[in-house]
Amino acid sequence: TNIAIVGVGYADGYLRAASASDTVRGADVMVGGKRCTLAGRVSMNLIAIDVTDVPNPVKRGDMVTLIGDDITVDDFATAAGTIGYEVLTSIGKRYHRIYRVG
Repeated sequence: TNIAIVGVGYADGYLRAASASDTVRGADVMVGGKRCTLAGRVSMNLIAIDVTDVPNPVKRGDMVTLIGDDITVDDFATAAGTIGYEVLTSIGKRYHRIYRVG
C-alpha cells in the first residue's frame, strides 16, 4: 500500500467524521486524476490517502482535490454523514477557493 500525507485536517474544517476505520470507508479525494480514499483518521493537521492505484508515482507538491468537479460537496458530506451546508460553513481560511458563477 502506498500512502500520501496531505497537510489538511479538522483544524481546517475537514470533518473528522470523514475518517476511515477497519469497518468504515473514508471520504474520497482526487489524486493524479484518480479517485482515492482516506486511510485512517482525520487528524488535526493531516490526512493519509491510499494512493496505491494512482498510475504515476505521487510526489511532494502534487495536487490533491478534496472538493471539486469530481468530488462534490454533497459527495464529501455523505461520506461524513452530514449535509453540504455544514461542510461549506466548516471550511477554514487555509483552503484555496475558486468561485464559479452559473
